[in-house]
Amino acid sequence: MSNSRNGGTARFIHSADWQLGMTRRFLGAESQAVYTADRLAAVAALGDLATVHGAEFVVVAGDAFEDNAVPRSVVLRTAEALASFPVPVVILPGNHDPLDVSSVFRCRDFASVIADGSVIVLDGTGPVEVVPGVEVVGVPWTSKRPDPGRLPALLADLEPTDRLRVLVAHGGTDAVYGGDSPSVEAIRVEAVEDAVDAGLVDYVALGDRHSVTRVGSGHRIWFSGSPETTAFDDKERDSGYALLVELARTAPPGEPRHCEVTRLRTGRWSFRALTAEIETEADLDALAELVDSIDDKPRTVLKLGLTGTVGVALRARIDDLLETWSALFASAYLRERLTHLVVRAEDSDFTGLVDGYAGRAVEDLVAKAAGAGPDSEDAGNALSLLYRLVDGGVR
Repeated sequence: MSNSRNGGTARFIHSADWQLGMTRRFLGAESQAVYTADRLAAVAALGDLATVHGAEFVVVAGDAFEDNAVPRSVVLRTAEALASFPVPVVILPGNHDPLDVSSVFRCRDFASVIADGSVIVLDGTGPVEVVPGVEVVGVPWTSKRPDPGRLPALLADLEPTDRLRVLVAHGGTDAVYGGDSPSVEAIRVEAVEDAVDAGLVDYVALGDRHSVTRVGSGHRIWFSGSPETTAFDDKERDSGYALLVELARTAPPGEPRHCEVTRLRTGRWSFRALTAEIETEADLDALAELVDSIDDKPRTVLKLGLTGTVGVALRARIDDLLETWSALFASAYLRERLTHLVVRAEDSDFTGLVDGYAGRAVEDLVAKAAGAGPDSEDAGNALSLLYRLVDGGVR
């Protein structure tokens, strides 16, 4: 691909919500180490994508770091990765890493990439001409509390320009989040669309939402999502991407400059949330087949919500599969809130397996499991474990 400066198109990469230094409570130490490394690798991949697609710069629409107190190793490794980028990187401080007195962007370990021009931190002082003919303006967070007045003030101060202008902002929008986001008042889509329609900005790069999302009625306002997955697919969809933005440098009189946005895959992880009703062996077979078909299990987190009434032997098989999946996947566990398995115990389940005092104890557990008392669930689980122990299911 030819260099965009030699043609009529400016190209750049839009990313956001790296949140480097993020930990996930459901990951063990080994999987967390892989997750941490892969998150940084997804960021480093942006530099390669810039080269492949002829992008002239990268914009990061907030939350490059998980917080301003991330370990020094995270800061140093991030700075080293950014120093290797072939193009400038423009970073907007977000609500996770605001530009306050303790800002990670002000620390000595990050200062080197700012000093050599590898990174430009938007501090709100005005437009930055990041490459000839293209300027970036942004609204940095200066604390963890939203300031609903800054973006309208910036838009009100913008004047028409012959340059391409990219607006970078971080926060919820009334169109995407409704009234549920603590930062919803920070970005009113109507006001941003008016700025686009008036030709004051040519593209709006948003951060905060971790899924790729087009905002408004046009094609110039986007959340890029996080470059690596951070939450389960019942809450976060289309994460693990960056956006390649192509803007025409000129346009026919009276027409807007052409804009094209393309998703570029950057992430490797997936967080899967599955629910299933288990009543028979066939039900469990279907679930096991679905789980076994998942690719790259060491980079997949699996949470399960299981309901149904099962026999002791079937519950024992469920527990055995859960142990296997826990070993295969980065993490695999039952969601307590969505799991309710009633164990249907029969004396025949233990015929020939136990006798004597143990047999009489089993009879008591069977009776409790069959009842509706507070101990019925615990009794059923105990029978399932006993079945696995006696039948050789536990390794």
